[in-house]
Amino acid sequence: MMTSKSDEYKTGVKIITGLYILKILKNGPAHGNKIATEIKERTQDLLTPNPNALYPLLRRLEEDGYITGEWDNPGTRSKRIYTITDAGSSLILVLEDKVKENFAQRERKIAILREDLQLY
Repeated sequence: MMTSKSDEYKTGVKIITGLYILKILKNGPAHGNKIATEIKERTQDLLTPNPNALYPLLRRLEEDGYITGEWDNPGTRSKRIYTITDAGSSLILVLEDKVKENFAQRERKIAILREDLQLY
């Protein structure tokens, strides 16, 4: 089955967002809203994680053992605080390599277009 450009883009954004999540959690535990705000600030609004995409990604990272989550108040379940695991720390290197390759591919394409259109 062929993947569309849209699917490739969404996968790329998920990988980059996952990398941001893990790097943010490397600095200490955080809840989803704090993670989303930090990604938005750090990327100067280039990435503004939508809760409908962010929370499923957090759940997936938790299910796969890369992060753990605990309710700050189990009775009310108001905020889930996430912490990176050793496996999550190891995954950072893997995701960094994927993102570097993705960026390199995009940069090659941009260089071709820049050269052809003589936009230096």
